[in-house]
Amino acid sequence: MKFLRYFSIFVIISCGGGSGGSSMNEVQLFPSITSFNSSSTSIYVNESISLSWQSTNTSSCTASGDWSGNKNINGSETLTLTEIRNHTFTLSCNGNNNNVNSTISVDVIESSDDIYEIDKESYCRIPNNNSSNYWIDQFDNNTLDPSIYSYQLGNGFFANGTWVAGWGNNEQQYYTGPGTGYAKNYSSITNTTENAFIEDGYLKIQPIYDNNDPFPDPYCSDKDCQTTWDYTSARIITSTNKVISPGNEITVCFRVPDGTGHWPAVWMLPQGFIEGTKTWPQDGEIDLMEARGRIPQAIGSAIHFANSNNSHQYISHEVSVPMNVNFQDKFHSVTFKWTENSIEMYLDTNNEPFYSEGKNSAPFNNANYPFNNQFYLLLNVASGGNFDSNQLDPTKFCNNEQCTNLSEPDKGRFLIDYIEIKSID
Repeated sequence: MKFLRYFSIFVIISCGGGSGGSSMNEVQLFPSITSFNSSSTSIYVNESISLSWQSTNTSSCTASGDWSGNKNINGSETLTLTEIRNHTFTLSCNGNNNNVNSTISVDVIESSDDIYEIDKESYCRIPNNNSSNYWIDQFDNNTLDPSIYSYQLGNGFFANGTWVAGWGNNEQQYYTGPGTGYAKNYSSITNTTENAFIEDGYLKIQPIYDNNDPFPDPYCSDKDCQTTWDYTSARIITSTNKVISPGNEITVCFRVPDGTGHWPAVWMLPQGFIEGTKTWPQDGEIDLMEARGRIPQAIGSAIHFANSNNSHQYISHEVSVPMNVNFQDKFHSVTFKWTENSIEMYLDTNNEPFYSEGKNSAPFNNANYPFNNQFYLLLNVASGGNFDSNQLDPTKFCNNEQCTNLSEPDKGRFLIDYIEIKSID
């Protein structure tokens, strides 16, 4: 916080017979509520809102109307509204013997089966610390925590000594990250790159298409493999650092990028896969969410496993929303409720799962059920690939780190508002 010092200047004026006088000019700083916002102005009964505010030149603040008590001069608060009516929230702040007020109104209406009836920026579940074991990342500073998150690099992997390009899906992007030459702009201070950074309270994964200055692969600079890449992106993982087991519930609130060729995903692999102690698909894969860039109103979830002949099997389900609240324009959440022998996926605040599978379902009559073990999270955006017929529209990609070619840069980015993990008590 910066403080400005103001000096009072006294001027002595001589007049005729020696009489004198003085005057004092003082600058007074008046209090101001610079912002007072609600996460929504219309909700269903028993839903929650988040109020946030900032003030300057204030010493104290109080609440009145449909909330009460002393408040910090800057802060936020989540409230659950249980009455069907118009609610008002007034914030009063004092400073330098002056007072300033600001008021917000929120309409609470009767609940409906259609949760998308109200137009709002986010349909995500409100985080709720109601479990004995709770963790959340709301990306409220610009550092991607290196004790939780690491990067996977490149365009493929070795399997039994054989190089698998395109991550096995014919993907066209190169994943950047830490290491000399493995990103055009890696910051060790914030653990971020031109393809993955935190801004405005969101983790942003930014695919880039740049055929004027392609990315030079440092690994292939002296080898017989592809040396430059027009498409770059990021894959962020929690392997070893944040490992999750059955008996937990994971919620991710996100908005996907706009445009054919973007393949954003939130998914999980078994702990030990990177180390080589687990294999795919025998030890499983859980896809909480993946989206096709050309289909803005739908996402899908899936599980991957192997049958008794070690052949790849998968079960997928898709869920859609009205076009006016599609996944590219609005924030939505997927909640994965994971218990022993059971997998369920929920969209937003819906009470019924859109995906439900378990050990006792028919596909596992002749297959191993590998989902009662520890897994870790992966967050990434692929470019092209088999999932969406390998189609790409380069005009929908950012062309540089600042994304100066798109009028709305965030439309070309995968935005993650929060990740919440809690035990199912």
